[in-house]
Amino acid sequence: PPLIGMIIRPHSVPRHTFENILATGVYTINHVNSAIYQQAHQTSARYDKNESEFAATGLTPEYLNEFSAPFVQQSRLKYAVKYIEHQHLAVNGTELVIGEIMDVYLDEAALQSDGFLDL
Repeated sequence: PPLIGMIIRPHSVPRHTFENILATGVYTINHVNSAIYQQAHQTSARYDKNESEFAATGLTPEYLNEFSAPFVQQSRLKYAVKYIEHQHLAVNGTELVIGEIMDVYLDEAALQSDGFLDL
């Protein structure tokens, strides 16, 4: 299966994303395009565990094909990911989260005639 990794910062403060991944076993990865980069960056601010980053930033949650984790509707490339494992990296205190890509969603307008993506 196709795997993808991402780094989660050290546990010096609560990391709701990491906690949610471990609790639910699923997550999404959404491409950040020029129209949403400021809102996407704002999602890394410190929010209360019960506060929605979607509501706080104006991004729109989207649920596709009964996948339980929300995608970002405004993203043109989206991965549905199932958590596989994580490894603590002692060199800098981060966590390497490894997931299996279950589905890929692409805005068809982004697919160019030569096969390249215009994201």
